[in-house]
Amino acid sequence: MRAFPVRLPSGARYWTVLDEDLVVVPVADGFLRQVRFGRDGAESTTKSYAHSIALFLRWCARTGRSWQAGAAQLGLFMTWLAHAGPVASGPGAPSPGVVLAGPGTAPARRTPARGS
Repeated sequence: MRAFPVRLPSGARYWTVLDEDLVVVPVADGFLRQVRFGRDGAESTTKSYAHSIALFLRWCARTGRSWQAGAAQLGLFMTWLAHAGPVASGPGAPSPGVVLAGPGTAPARRTPARGS
């Protein structure tokens, strides 16, 4: 899964999510189009959302979950996100089976301060 910019014939732009076969992911695309055009969100907002959604969908695919099941287990995704650096979580990362350090080790990503 990866984020990808889209330019419509009208010249309007937004970002979407493509799967491994470079096919638009319909549920992500529908949401991102709604953010951009239905809610008048900025193109940069859809870019940020598209990257985050692609990361979530990549985790779902690599762990054998549908996105609906992944949403129900968001805590597992957040733990993976904290400890799986770009080498393990990027688009070209190896398939599942990579052993990662978990809670108790230094996070691979910085987490925002609580309450801010």
